Amino acid sequence: MPALAACRPAGHDTDAMNAPTTPDLWRKVLLPTDFSECASTVVHAAAVMHRKTGVEVLLLHVTEPAYQGLRVQTSDLHAQMKVEAEKSLAKLVTEVFGKGATIRTLVKEGRPAEVICQTADEAKVDAILMPTHGHSGLKHALLGSVTEKVVRHAPCSVLVVR
Repeated sequence: MPALAACRPAGHDTDAMNAPTTPDLWRKVLLPTDFSECASTVVHAAAVMHRKTGVEVLLLHVTEPAYQGLRVQTSDLHAQMKVEAEKSLAKLVTEVFGKGATIRTLVKEGRPAEVICQTADEAKVDAILMPTHGHSGLKHALLGSVTEKVVRHAPCSVLVVR
């Protein structure tokens, strides 16, 4: 569990995290996930918030778009990735939020930061909850952090969870 430890301060239990408890402020939140350990921390924090305040949660996973090239056609692979993501989201809802929880799930294709901001705008969410960690090393230098891009371009508040 070293990756999880890097995402959460030592000695903090997910249920003990101070999730906002102001339902008047946030009635609907967007929760993008890439199924990483860091994203799991945010999902658990959102579950606490949902239980305490009844905030509506929209759980989103973004897949990269399929490419049609001369040698490689990836549409079948991406269709399977979408099906697997939908199954993973359903499992996550059951395991973290509990059976019978009314959490809306979406799988969309595109550039993650753009899709997250667009979905937040379309769904009229009050806030986006995201982890601090994204790409690292060279990949981060070349692509930039999805979280950083969302913070800069989101149409609403963004809560970045360590």
